[in-house]
Amino acid sequence: MLITTAEIFEEFEELDPRDQSQYLLELGYDLPRFTDDQRRAEDLVHGCQSQVWLTAEPETSGEDPVLAIHADSDAEIVRGLITILLASYSGRRASEILQIPIADIFDRLHLKRYISPQRHNGLQGMVDRIRRIAASYVAAGDTSGVGSTVVSAEMSPQSRISVSAIAFDPDLVRRQFPVLMQRLNNGEQPVYLDSGASAQKPQTVIDKEREVEEQYFANAYRGRYSFGARIDDELEAARQKIADLVNAAAPQQIAFTPGCTAALNMIAFGWGSQHIAPGDEILITEMEHHANFVPWQQLALRQQAALKFIPLTTDGRLDLERLDEVLTSKTRIVAVTGMSNVLGTVNPIRELAHRVHKVGAVLVVDGAQSVPHMPTDVIADEIDFLAFSGHKLYGPTGVGVLYGKAERLAEMQPTVFGGHMISQVHKDRSTWAPLRQSLKQGHCRLFRQLHWEPLWTGCSSMVWMRSINMNSIFCSLRHSSFSRFPG
Repeated sequence: MLITTAEIFEEFEELDPRDQSQYLLELGYDLPRFTDDQRRAEDLVHGCQSQVWLTAEPETSGEDPVLAIHADSDAEIVRGLITILLASYSGRRASEILQIPIADIFDRLHLKRYISPQRHNGLQGMVDRIRRIAASYVAAGDTSGVGSTVVSAEMSPQSRISVSAIAFDPDLVRRQFPVLMQRLNNGEQPVYLDSGASAQKPQTVIDKEREVEEQYFANAYRGRYSFGARIDDELEAARQKIADLVNAAAPQQIAFTPGCTAALNMIAFGWGSQHIAPGDEILITEMEHHANFVPWQQLALRQQAALKFIPLTTDGRLDLERLDEVLTSKTRIVAVTGMSNVLGTVNPIRELAHRVHKVGAVLVVDGAQSVPHMPTDVIADEIDFLAFSGHKLYGPTGVGVLYGKAERLAEMQPTVFGGHMISQVHKDRSTWAPLRQSLKQGHCRLFRQLHWEPLWTGCSSMVWMRSINMNSIFCSLRHSSFSRFPG
């Protein structure tokens, strides 16, 4: 039987803030977990920082039935919040649910201190889902109050983004970035145009770093005490979000790395050195960043392979009409940028992948620029390996992502040894952990990797750009003061 709100109130009032946080986690641990079959895509609550599944079914017949509400999440802290929601709503008549002052309940528990702006949005999404379902059972479809807020206190500016915004509001975007709110020596606020090199950090990312350091810092995969368990859960939730971002088939195909450059080197020397023989050919382009140029150059020298280049057109695009001149049966690897930081060219990855695979070669995509600027679908685009970085995606420095098809990852060898990549160590030999673990060495830069969790809902550039209506930005720029500049 679920705990009641009265029991939660009584417990909370006797605890100090630190113990309240632990109690919230314990509530999540006790919540019944959904099976894989119950975690259906149609039951996902949109807008949540973590994945949340929620269902509500009538337990009695009639126009105002008693509703049995069930929910689960892939993050323990969210499961604790879910427990409070279920204690408040489940087992009540639909009309009663619409009258419950949920904001008062959360205020009495002082839960605002545990709810980041992104988690607030997700919590609001859960409440809205429950109230909409309840309203659908009430006579005459009364939906009054369906949109009432969860936390009565004023929301922070960064939590007010409207996905359905009609016009681009630069001030709304600016308020999400503390660095852009300052005044320069000339009295003006900064306008930052160098996100292609490294993006500024929104408040949600800054908050996540502080949350980890202040509330549950621990080493990942090293302990089952509450901090260690929380870190493990948050890290795996972040991995799932990144898998969703690029449409990977499974989170096991995502490895966190020290950065995009490190990921590309891991591919070159962890996979390439195993599969490139003297006389083989590696195909790249002249529009590559050094990080996707030099590793292949050095691999070719080391393996006595030939480094060749896809011809470019006069306007800086891949000359696919001449691709067959350099793409041959000897080609083993084709490494290209998804979007060139040199020329701004967006390469036709899907078409390229089809032709690369016809000769039996592997396609490596440097997504450092393309992932922040455009949708990425590794399955539809048939990408074998994809690398990108956090700091260009409104996230932290010192963390990147390596995606690989499962069969490609299985063919890789580690390039750095020690730490979490180890399975067993003997005096005369060692064995490696599978797939993503074998690509991770030593101690993770934990709080940096956990930033990817808020990035997905609040500031991964695809979701974030949609939320501020990126098309409106382009239209605004077309008619803005930029037109005064020559060229």
